[in-house]
Amino acid sequence: MPSANIDEWSLSMLTGGVPTHFPYSQTTASIFSHDGRYLITTLTHQIRVYFISTRQCIKTIDLDLSDLVDIKLDVTNPNHVILFKSFGEIITVNYKDKLSDAIIGQSSIQQQLGNLLLLSVVCVRHNKYIVITGKRDKRKGFSPHTRFINSFDRTSESLSVIGEVPNVLMYSVSLDTRKLAFVMNDHKVLLLDLATYYTNSQDDQATATSVANLESLIVKEVIPFQYKSTITAVAVSNDSLIALGTNAGVIQVLYGGLVNNDKSQQRVFKWHIDQVDALQFSHDNNYLLSGGAEKVLVFWQLETEKKQFLPRLNGIIDKINIDNHKNDYVELLLKTDVNNFEILVLSLVDLVSRLSVNTIRPKFTNNLKTTLSRTRKRLAKEGLDQFNKLKLRYDYSCQFEIHPKTKNLYFPNESSIQSFDLVKNEQSFIQHAASVLPIGKVRSETKLLDPQISLLQFTIDGDWMCTYDEVASAEIDCLLSTNDKQYALKFWKFIENKDKEKDKDTRNGYWELTTKILDPHGKSAPVMALIPAPSSYFNGVAFLTADNKGGIRIWRPSYPKEAYKVTTPANKSQQIAWTLRKQKPSSSNVSDAVSLAWSDDSSTIFLSHECSITCLDSRTFDPLDFQLPILTESKIRSIKYLNNNLVVLSKTRFCVYDLIKGQLTNLVTKVSTTSGGKNLITIDSTRNLICLAINSYSNFEPDLEKLQISSKLYIFKPNQLKPVSVHHHSSGIASVKTDATGFLFVDLETRVGSLNSSLLDMESEDVTGLTNEISQMLITAQANVDLLNGGNAPVKYQSNGAHAVDEEEEEGSKVVDLHTFQPIFQNLDGIQIETIFDRISNILK
Repeated sequence: MPSANIDEWSLSMLTGGVPTHFPYSQTTASIFSHDGRYLITTLTHQIRVYFISTRQCIKTIDLDLSDLVDIKLDVTNPNHVILFKSFGEIITVNYKDKLSDAIIGQSSIQQQLGNLLLLSVVCVRHNKYIVITGKRDKRKGFSPHTRFINSFDRTSESLSVIGEVPNVLMYSVSLDTRKLAFVMNDHKVLLLDLATYYTNSQDDQATATSVANLESLIVKEVIPFQYKSTITAVAVSNDSLIALGTNAGVIQVLYGGLVNNDKSQQRVFKWHIDQVDALQFSHDNNYLLSGGAEKVLVFWQLETEKKQFLPRLNGIIDKINIDNHKNDYVELLLKTDVNNFEILVLSLVDLVSRLSVNTIRPKFTNNLKTTLSRTRKRLAKEGLDQFNKLKLRYDYSCQFEIHPKTKNLYFPNESSIQSFDLVKNEQSFIQHAASVLPIGKVRSETKLLDPQISLLQFTIDGDWMCTYDEVASAEIDCLLSTNDKQYALKFWKFIENKDKEKDKDTRNGYWELTTKILDPHGKSAPVMALIPAPSSYFNGVAFLTADNKGGIRIWRPSYPKEAYKVTTPANKSQQIAWTLRKQKPSSSNVSDAVSLAWSDDSSTIFLSHECSITCLDSRTFDPLDFQLPILTESKIRSIKYLNNNLVVLSKTRFCVYDLIKGQLTNLVTKVSTTSGGKNLITIDSTRNLICLAINSYSNFEPDLEKLQISSKLYIFKPNQLKPVSVHHHSSGIASVKTDATGFLFVDLETRVGSLNSSLLDMESEDVTGLTNEISQMLITAQANVDLLNGGNAPVKYQSNGAHAVDEEEEEGSKVVDLHTFQPIFQNLDGIQIETIFDRISNILK
């Protein structure tokens, strides 16, 4: 069998991160092409081009866009988009043509900006850009700053100031880019009309007008407003209407630009009961669109004040935008969680979704940005003398699983599970594992706690899913049991949807809840570990759980007898109840460091609790005579069974214990892991490999402000200290899993990466062929041994050579499978098949 060398392993990124968020621009991280047929979307590390009519992504351009503040179409070429970064870098990209390098041009105005930052772009014209610069808000919320309106000459690449507005809280640009509304901290709105400026400074005219004269061409108007609530959103229409959203939910409408205008003429719109986060006027100035925490898009008819609603969106409405090149569509930026966004494109004609841009939604244990800020402050006080860059102060891991059949990635996040199709690079569906409010929470409703899914696993065949969630009593209930938690173990059956056209939301199928078990390990006993059974144990249709006191339980389904079966519709599953089959009582010691492993022949269960590992007989749950020595003196994060080896990862040590020889292999080393270390290690039993991710601090010298987290991915064989492969990654790793082609990982920039070898496909074919040969030899050898022993000690075999375990199996039955014979098939060079046959027969005796 060929072995993969370090040069044959390659690391590649499969997704591009999350949609970018522009804090000062109304752009929803996406714009339409000139003909309105394409949507160009910016993710943190990728540009994606979607064909609207088919909803398909037709092109991706990998590019680091983490510092992006705005995106605009280039009026000089319909195939180009212009990207603007906060430090003044301007990048022109060809999004349509097939080119070896999509970047057409780059320029920078960083030196001309000085200590200011580029905040957003008002418009792009043939010979110049109109941009707004200033300082960012350091703390959460809006604080007054001076904003500068600048003109950037595309030919000379020079920047000139054409206007300055002090004490600005926020600002907005009209859809035709002619009106600018600045909300100031003295309850006034400054309305600027750039129409005269555009007319008197045509791009094709070489004007030598001074900056002062250019500024005088801008028509200014100051409009006071009476409502004193904090302003949280602003929009300005093409005909000078101004809408102000407040944290109380009230929307004020101000009138500007009218001759002899009565500044006291103002209107108030009331429907929202929480903060208004997004506002936008329609292109024809007849409607106002608003949204916020209620997850409801509201349409206000300005003349009649009649309202129309689009409820139950997937997230808080953060931005609303209408593109000039496709003004019958509206783009929404929905905040799905703290770190992620969704882009939703709706038709204004029928309010039906035309496109939804989703990326993976992992649930990180800690927020990277805030915790790094705390770490920087702490290091600034303590100094770098005793700083260990390999010892992370916070856990940044996340959980995800790969479905055995569909190969979709499943991400548990809060009370829902996202299924993500990696081939199509899009979300398949969202499975709500617990009932939650279908609309957004407002005010005191935010104190109502949703169940939190902490564990998720599939059976080997992928037909069953087991989830574990917990929910605490809400403070709003004012009960004595406020701190009490209720736990639920749920078993789901996958139902394939035969009528795919009828129900598009579940066109690929859906998960149906069959059994819900409250407090599966008793009151105040949370489940800390959950694993599926190996295929040798009732075909793998079982789950094993362990609680924080070391108690373990086996769960298996009970199928109804023929007499009790009920006729059900074709798309409904027969009622199957999962029940407790075996259990080991809990001890008095409590620990959050619990892990489980199950041998491939299903005979032995390994339980790690704090620093010790116990070996149990899976049929009786009694401890085995064979006891493991103390492998580590620190908390064990994870144990895994790999071909007669036990892979152990603790807080301070990574080692492999050979269960046959009863000793440690050469793979023993020091590490430093956080509480989520179980997500950073995975095994590939087919190829006999271990993948381990190690995170560390980087870029902290000489400037501590640049402190980041990077990582290394190691691939080991269980008996070698020297890794098969080592790969550096610029970002931290949150989780790693085994895939058919190698290993998949999720990094802290919300991207999925792949680590695979060109020889793995060849190995898979060789392994499959060898497995079939071994299976046939096992069956023949067992028949021979049965004859020699007079038919004693029967071992039941399935067609694939694996034995079928039964709970009523006799104590003297010998449990064997392919892995029992693995040592025989090492160093086979020059050995004939008859010799191998004799070795097998000797073991079976």
